[in-house]
Amino acid sequence: MIDLSNIKIVLLETTHPGNIGSVARAMKTMNFSNLYLVNPLCQINEISFAMASNARDVLDNAKIYNNLEEVTDDCDFIIGTTARQRDIPIEIVNPRELSKNIKTSQYEKIAILLGNESRGLTNQQLSKCRVGCHIPANKSYTSLNIAASLQIILYEILMESRYSVSNINKVDRKNRAKNDQFSSFLEHMDKVLKDINFVKDDRPTISRKIQHIFNKADLTEEEINILRGILSAIENHSQ
Repeated sequence: MIDLSNIKIVLLETTHPGNIGSVARAMKTMNFSNLYLVNPLCQINEISFAMASNARDVLDNAKIYNNLEEVTDDCDFIIGTTARQRDIPIEIVNPRELSKNIKTSQYEKIAILLGNESRGLTNQQLSKCRVGCHIPANKSYTSLNIAASLQIILYEILMESRYSVSNINKVDRKNRAKNDQFSSFLEHMDKVLKDINFVKDDRPTISRKIQHIFNKADLTEEEINILRGILSAIENHSQ
């Protein structure tokens, strides 16, 4: 089963209070409640509550943070929404594929990121995600507002949550690495690869592709520790 209470909905740099309210309404209709605002460019106000309708409780309990890491460090799966193709080497899936991934992988804490209304997530924000989610739409008019996009994604997750995973498909990932552990490992690896001149500052694409390899691996805490031990051994050998 997917535990919907372990899923965070994260809005980054939202500019319109009405969109925050509409997101709250979309969340509550799909049985989600954890709303996070990162560096919002507007306040929750009477417009937000009007657009939320009967989802006032979601707005009342919304949490506000200044940076993304404060919200995602305890997550083991971060999803970035995107309306367009990006030059970032992460897997892009549709909402139905995403929901099946969430169900079979048994993640403990999940964050779904939605970017600023005018530009979406930045490449830097999207690069922090394990996977991107794109909604296939009319090629001549792909524009969906934040609440509509989110409702499609949450609907698919809700449908998957109503069916239990068979024991055959369950994977024991209780010790899956949290996002802060994974990020520290990537920083350590990037430093070591630069120290041995495998990665150069003028070729950042290589670093992103290497990151993508480990994104797909779904590493546990123990595996992260083993890999960091290897990196430390390389550092000691190079001295």
